Order: sequence, then structure tokens, then C-alpha cells
Amino acid sequence: HFTQPQVIEQLAYCLMAIGAVMFFLSFLGYCGAIRESQCLLTTYGLFLLVILILEVTACGLAAAYKDRAKVETKNYLQTTISKYYSSHDRNQSDAVTLMWNYLMSEMHCCGVDDYRDFALSDKWNESKGNRIIPEACCMQTALFEPLDRSCPYSPSDSNSYYKQGCYNALIDWIMYNRNLVIIVAIGVGLVQLLAIFLAFCLCKSIEKYRGMRL
Repeated sequence: HFTQPQVIEQLAYCLMAIGAVMFFLSFLGYCGAIRESQCLLTTYGLFLLVILILEVTACGLAAAYKDRAKVETKNYLQTTISKYYSSHDRNQSDAVTLMWNYLMSEMHCCGVDDYRDFALSDKWNESKGNRIIPEACCMQTALFEPLDRSCPYSPSDSNSYYKQGCYNALIDWIMYNRNLVIIVAIGVGLVQLLAIFLAFCLCKSIEKYRGMRL
């Protein structure tokens, strides 16, 4: 299990790995341009091309298998609750519990479909006491601080979001922001295409310049 500081540490490692890849690509492009190296520039362009192809392939597969992806995503989310969700303590909980607590608190939802998903979690059943829902499912004054202290033990529509599933909340959020997501994705793709085009154009120019010098 991961505590909250360990979750942050793992995220930091992921960001460091992404940063290392970006640094490597930038290094290839910069050194290739400064040293007028066709080898470095070609490698840089090919790396960007592979990344772009992988991105387009991933988007295509997601669109082609949209319904299946939805089912698999929902099943995966339900599995994370049934196998891993436990205590509500944000300082002692594992990574999955922390993720769910923050998600439910921010998205104003409870479980995948509703609060009944937690009944499938052995860890939750062992640690819940008399609670019916986690504090994160309640309307809050602060993070994990229920507006109504009785909410975890006696949830209702007026003091919690216990009937509102997070799966539908996530879908609604994605649909609401889909235009922004599409614009960003297209923008990133165009920048990558431009970088690939310029890299190979520079390679061609270097080759032509060297040919003229000969």
C-alpha cells in the first residue's frame, strides 16, 4: 500500500520519466541543428513520427472500440473498489483509496454506479464501522469534512451524492470538455507534424549545402 506522500513520490517519478524523454528528444533536435548532423536530425524526426503514429493509432482504436472501452473502463473502476478500497483516512489509505476519495469529493459522486458498489469491498466492510458511505460521498465544508456529521451513517439526497455514480460524472465531464480536448490534441499533432517537417527539411538543406560545397 502507498501512503499519501508515497503516491506523490510515484507521480513525481512518472513526471521525471516523461521529462527525461522530452529532454532526450529536445537534445537530439538541438544538437542536430547546431552541429548540422543529418543523423541526429533524422533520428529526431523518426522518433517524433513514431510517437505521432502511436498517438493516432491510440485515438483510432479508442474510437473504433468505444463501446467496449466504456465497458472495460467501468469494470476496471468497479474492480479497484471491490479489491482495494478501504479506510477513509487520507493519511493512511492506499493509493487507490486516496484516488477514489479525491475523485468523489471533486466530482460530487459516490462509487462507480452508486454507493452500493462499496458493499463489494471486503476492506471497506472491515473498516467502515456503522458507516454506509465514505465521507468523500458527502456534501462537504472542507476536504473529507461532511457538512452533516450524520451523513456517512444516514445518507440522503440532501446531505450526500450517494446515488450519483462517478462513471457517469466522468463521462459528463469528458463530454463537456470534449471540444477543448479535441483542440488540444489537434494542436499537439500539428506541432509534431511541423517539427517532423522542419527536421527533414533541414536534413535536405544540409545535404544540398554540402553537395554545393563539393
